[in-house]
Amino acid sequence: MAQLASKFDATAHDTTQTEYADLPEGIYSLEVIQSEVVATSKGDGTMLKLRYSVIEPEEYKGRLIFGNINLENPNSIAQEVGQKFLASLCRAIGLSEIEDSDELHLREFRAKVGLGKPSKDKNADGSPKYPARVEIRKLYFPDADDMPEIGITGPTATASKPANDNAPPRGDARTTGNGGAAASAGGKSRPWGRKSA
Repeated sequence: MAQLASKFDATAHDTTQTEYADLPEGIYSLEVIQSEVVATSKGDGTMLKLRYSVIEPEEYKGRLIFGNINLENPNSIAQEVGQKFLASLCRAIGLSEIEDSDELHLREFRAKVGLGKPSKDKNADGSPKYPARVEIRKLYFPDADDMPEIGITGPTATASKPANDNAPPRGDARTTGNGGAAASAGGKSRPWGRKSA
């Protein structure tokens, strides 16, 4: 148990919650705000977990992006991809070498951000185990001549909502005046309906 320094009154605070949509594709100014070196899920390598914060565009300031970099991995391709990304991140930040991931913190850099691919692993229903998430797609280097302007390049994201809210379509002939229940075909009972005792 952890004792608070004073009594906290939750009713004295606004508890309105905002549902965030994914960041739209665009060029962002970011900074690393948190890092941690951890073992890979199989325990046979190491990974650098990073948390980035948006600096610009202003309307997305403070939004977070999460990323993992394979530092050591038995799969040489995964390791090479991870080390190449870390080298690119260092160059974008203006560092030639680091010994501690804290050296990456609070240094502004520019990147193209977009939606990645969902995981290849599937749930029992065939849906992706992990949905697509926002990721850094490209890093820009201050020592190169290709520094783009900050701004949104793709359609503005909207808050995702369920594909089916279980409401029948408007004007659906199957709805009746008895609370919206569908009429049964030919007076037969539905197999999912109540069973008679």
